[in-house]
Amino acid sequence: MKKIYLLLVASAITFCTQAQTIVNSGMESWRVRTSGGSTPKPIWSPTGWYGGDSLLIANGEIFGTILSIDDSVWKQQVFKDSANFHGGSFAAKLVTKLQDTLGVFPGTLSNAEPHVSIDLGTGSFTFYYSGGTPINYRVNTVSAWVKYAAGAGADSGVLNVQVLGRIGSKPDSVLGAGTIKIGPNSAFTQVTANVLYSVPDSLVDTVRITFASSKGGTASAVNSILYVDDVTMTGTPFSVAELAARANVVKVYPNPANNLLHVSVINNETVTCNLVSVTGQVVATKVCTGNATMDIATIAAGQYFYNVIDASGKTVQSGGVTIAK
Repeated sequence: MKKIYLLLVASAITFCTQAQTIVNSGMESWRVRTSGGSTPKPIWSPTGWYGGDSLLIANGEIFGTILSIDDSVWKQQVFKDSANFHGGSFAAKLVTKLQDTLGVFPGTLSNAEPHVSIDLGTGSFTFYYSGGTPINYRVNTVSAWVKYAAGAGADSGVLNVQVLGRIGSKPDSVLGAGTIKIGPNSAFTQVTANVLYSVPDSLVDTVRITFASSKGGTASAVNSILYVDDVTMTGTPFSVAELAARANVVKVYPNPANNLLHVSVINNETVTCNLVSVTGQVVATKVCTGNATMDIATIAAGQYFYNVIDASGKTVQSGGVTIAK
């Protein structure tokens, strides 16, 4: 039975590796909407990708209203380009622009969704990303065909890669990263970002790929232009041993739970099961071998995470559980 299980896992690895793709990697399919302000502007982005325009224009108009700035000043930075491309008929064109009082901003494009949080009291704002491309192998490289023209000064474009997985209660922990600067070139050239991992044998599940037309900060030059096309990635499949060692190490039930949470270890391994609140606080811990129970009678109702740690200290399984009273 064990041999059959390992064979099935190996087959799944092979299939998943072949199936891994980046959605719309050739920038051929596009969507468009308008900003919706008093001076509507087009907001273009390749299907499956997200540009910074949706934040700078739409939220810039909101921000501008507070500061009494006419919304006509906010400028488009992501374009569908049919004159400069590597393959197919289109490429993404990213342009660094001066967005009035907000300053100089690179044109950005990512397979993760950008967000902005604005503090109306202080006027400060924070950018962050969510999501990305699901993966089930360890990404080693991300490549793209690019062409770059720097604005005034020694500007450069950027390709940044983050590979994420779960650590304990944190589902979006960055476990691997790679960055490469993109220098001026008059013809499309392939660039590659190599991913280095903080935990070499980590199990990851998401890759975030972001392009920017400037390297950021005071070095960003207005009218720097980055063309992006034909994005690819390579990776190493998780080994049968890695997946088998981590597959259903324990069964945690029932879900939802009330006073007792049962922890059943399916082999002879001794593991530690931690119950963690959504704020990251460990609210219960149990060392388990075979069948064990965790007393949760005094724990408040709500959503919790659990993580299973093996004898070497590695987190080998995580999940969610609801406590209902």
